[in-house]
Amino acid sequence: MESVRLDVFLWAARFFKTRSLSRQMIESGRIRIDGQTVKPARAVRPGVVLSLRQGRNRRRIEVLALSDTRGPASIAQTLYRDLDPPQPIDPFGDDLD
Repeated sequence: MESVRLDVFLWAARFFKTRSLSRQMIESGRIRIDGQTVKPARAVRPGVVLSLRQGRNRRRIEVLALSDTRGPASIAQTLYRDLDPPQPIDPFGDDLD
């Protein structure tokens, strides 16, 4: 597999409980690739860096592997690498970049 849809990757990597929730987060601009808002169908490949909001935290992750199925959490954690520890979001600004 060379690429997978962004909404599928976020669901398979267990960032969001459902695929429709991951799609909603992407459409609301909470997920970015290279500082740009994207659409749910955007292809994700290994090496891509994602910025995302998860709850009250922001995260930057690097995609290491792909999956289009949701598996156990131990497998999901091998799909990405945290580049920064989760950080609180500034309520007065857009700090995803």
